Amino acid sequence: MANVIKAHDNLGPAADCLTAGGLALVPTETVYGVGVAISAFAANLETPGPDTGYGRIFTLKQRELTQTVPWLVDGPAALERYGKDVPHSICALAEKLWPGALTLVVPAADDVPPFMRAADGTVALRVSASPVVQELIARCGSPLAVTSANTHGKPAPISFDEVEPRILAGVDVAIDAGETPCRDASTIVAVRDGELQILREGALAVREIRAVLE
Repeated sequence: MANVIKAHDNLGPAADCLTAGGLALVPTETVYGVGVAISAFAANLETPGPDTGYGRIFTLKQRELTQTVPWLVDGPAALERYGKDVPHSICALAEKLWPGALTLVVPAADDVPPFMRAADGTVALRVSASPVVQELIARCGSPLAVTSANTHGKPAPISFDEVEPRILAGVDVAIDAGETPCRDASTIVAVRDGELQILREGALAVREIRAVLE
C-alpha cells in the first residue's frame, strides 16, 4: 500500500521519493496521473527496466515499455530547454494558455533521453495549473514524466476515490487532492508543416486554441 499524503500536507516526502527514483500518484488539474522525476532517469541511455519507477509506469498501465510519457514542466521556457526548432505558433500557445490543460508536442532537444522521445523524435510538454504539481517540480528541481493513472483502456480517474486499487498498490507514494477541477484529460496539439494538428481533444476547447493563432 502506498504512503498516502493529503495535498494540503507537507509534500516533502513525496518529492524525496520522486528524486530517489520512486513512482508517485499525482493529482493534476485534469486527471490523476502516475509519474516519476525526469532527473532520476535522465542519465540513462537505455530504457530503464520494469522494476524501476519509470518501468513500473508501464507495468501498472499494462502498456509497452517502448511508448513514451508526457512531461510536466515549470514554464514556457521549457519549450526551448527540452525542445528544438519549436514553431512560433507553439510558443504563442504556451504563452497564452499555460498553465492549463494543453499538452504541446515538439521536436525533442538532443539531450532528451532517446527512450523518452516518441518514434518521430518528439516530446510532449505541459505546464500544469495544479499547485501540487508545481510544488513537486520546484522541490525536485526537475520536470515530471506523468501519464494518466489507469489501466490501458479504462477511464482516467478524476478523483482519488476513482483510482484503481491495483494502481494505488503499485506506487510508492500517493497524493490525495480529492476531485480534479477539470474532470477531463488535457488537449494535445502539434504544429507540423505549419498546420495545427489536434492529436486529442480534451479539457481545453479547440476553439480557444485556434483563437490564439488567428
